[in-house]
Amino acid sequence: MFTKNIVLEVLQKYRGSHYWDKTANPKFKWVSMLPEDAGEMEDNILYVCLLSDAVKRSRQARGYYYACIGDRFLYDEDDAHTLDGIIIINENKDVSWLFNIIQKRFLEISDWVDQMRTALIDNCDYQRLTDLCEPVLNNFISIFDSSYKLLAYTKNIECHDPVNISMMERGYHTDETLQKFRDRKRFEVYEKEQGVVVSPPGVIALYEIVTKWCRYGNELLLQVVMECSRTPMSLAAVDLFEIYMDHIEICFVRQQRANPSQIYSSLLTDILNGDLDNPFIIAERAKSADLPFSGCFNAYRIVFEDNSTILVGRFVQELMSYLPKAKLIAHKYEVVVLNIYNPPKIQKQSSANLSNLTPLLEKYGALCGVSEEFSSLAELKTAYIQATRAQTMGVQLRTLGNYWGFDRDVFEATAVERNSNIFYYDNVFLYLSLHFAQSGTFDAFYNTFYNRSLRKLLEYDKQNHTRLVQILYAFLVCERRATAAGKLLAMHRNSVLYHISRIEEITGIDLNDYWARLKLSLAFHFFELKESNRLFFNPDEKSPDNNSGS
Repeated sequence: MFTKNIVLEVLQKYRGSHYWDKTANPKFKWVSMLPEDAGEMEDNILYVCLLSDAVKRSRQARGYYYACIGDRFLYDEDDAHTLDGIIIINENKDVSWLFNIIQKRFLEISDWVDQMRTALIDNCDYQRLTDLCEPVLNNFISIFDSSYKLLAYTKNIECHDPVNISMMERGYHTDETLQKFRDRKRFEVYEKEQGVVVSPPGVIALYEIVTKWCRYGNELLLQVVMECSRTPMSLAAVDLFEIYMDHIEICFVRQQRANPSQIYSSLLTDILNGDLDNPFIIAERAKSADLPFSGCFNAYRIVFEDNSTILVGRFVQELMSYLPKAKLIAHKYEVVVLNIYNPPKIQKQSSANLSNLTPLLEKYGALCGVSEEFSSLAELKTAYIQATRAQTMGVQLRTLGNYWGFDRDVFEATAVERNSNIFYYDNVFLYLSLHFAQSGTFDAFYNTFYNRSLRKLLEYDKQNHTRLVQILYAFLVCERRATAAGKLLAMHRNSVLYHISRIEEITGIDLNDYWARLKLSLAFHFFELKESNRLFFNPDEKSPDNNSGS
């Protein structure tokens, strides 16, 4: 925890010298007065004593470290091996004075580490750890995700470098700044270097910059930056930064395991949450996240029928193997997929993807809503809502079954696909329109003529054991083509036309009128929507409109 560099920095203002290996940076768990018995010594304790005692003990046992008050001169017999690991302070002070100086700094750091550990136990975030580092590091600290969006910073220590000042104004690094990073090969350095990177003044900033990246799955996902504008950069400052980073990395790994992240996740999450809708900012951040702002897209929203049995991380890994070009975000038990297609055969590519996904969705009991196509990343929020509505309304409509009691051929020819785990917005938006038309303060479909007419026809079929509703539905679906309707109904076209004329007599509706046919079609779908509401939300409640369906 306490390094040689930290000890040397504590003692640098006093006269003295040290004989520690310059290439080594030993770590100490504490500081102690020199014990009388050499057998009680530990190699990770820094011992404080007189120089004469340190030299004597060093000749008895090697491999220990000492901070000493110089109480004698050095002699020829005091060779390098004897003095190895010894710091000599030439001040007219006693040993307890030296011990107290070192112990004070050790206690400050130890208290800081204890606070960070306690914060981690309480499941803290990056900001809490950054708040705690202020009195110790005494420099401006900033934390970024992989798209260079600001996540946390030292709120009581201001930045002084123009690059950071510009970043603080926007909350992210601009594309112009990122181009500077590229020009100076910073990204290449970050990819190669696993540890701390120190950039001298003038490379990017006016001050020395200390940086470290957190990796997950060998991908750079979190960057922590210290601007050394308040406390000069030193080896001790880097060691303290490393202590801080040890705790940041624990927080980072914990977050990644709970919510796997990718380089683009922050940008897409901000769009989906409604925190970012400015297309210019989206376009700028998309460049750094290696995402196209314009193109051919659609979105999936995937949820699970039984969350208690699902390992979302494993599902995401398998899903990525099916959709290698897609961008995935997993949050709790929801997975959002942004698909990027090559024009012009978008529908063909999308259909192939979904066909391949079907076994995986069935394996995990997953339900997938599919949005319409869109061309700008700024439209992702709308597409996500479409996919959500497709999935929720699709699941609800799936409960209908053969509501109208149609013959099998008629049902299969006219019903929207409801048996799959994949639901398309294109198939449900009409039902959504009907839903919103009657779910507000005013019900647009309450007591309309065409709803009453359809209910009248249902009652007629029930009393006379006919199937006029089925014939009408087939006639509407086939766009008044009696021959096509007859094939669905296994009926001669003349019989179809006869029954249609009978329907017109009973209802008083002219089926040659386009608007009349449209309103009747909406009435059919409105009845379906009402029944799906009942089956989904109140399955034990008896349907008031139609009891013939199965």
